[in-house]
Amino acid sequence: METNNCKIRLVNERDIPILYEHLREFVETPNASTSGNPLPPYDESKKFIMKYLIDNKNHEYDKWYIVLDENENIVGNVFLNKKNMIAYHILKKYQRKGFAESSVKLMMKENPRKRFFAIVNMKNEPSLEFVTKLGFKKKSVIFEKIESDYE
Repeated sequence: METNNCKIRLVNERDIPILYEHLREFVETPNASTSGNPLPPYDESKKFIMKYLIDNKNHEYDKWYIVLDENENIVGNVFLNKKNMIAYHILKKYQRKGFAESSVKLMMKENPRKRFFAIVNMKNEPSLEFVTKLGFKKKSVIFEKIESDYE
């Protein structure tokens, strides 16, 4: 599928190194993640992607797309998990150019659901603004306590 500034295509095996670099940038971006998990080793990441490609019915992601600009440059990736949760990552140098909005809308149009969800770090103001712009409404707040907090 495509809009005037981008298109999406399903992830394939050739994308594994690219997706790992996207994950690295995402993990290293302050307040981007809600999990705070460190970057996994490349082999673990490759195994995760291969499971999506080979055994999708037993994978947590339902659909996973590469986001391309009008010149076929890879600018990010978006996915939809089996619980209708969307996620997106546009590479820093392509952010604030409409790729996230276009690609998420394309993904949602390609995969219609009654409702979609997004989890956003409360400190990530640009992402909070983004999901609000897409029409998402705040549904809940999740609190976390890490064991080391009370040592």
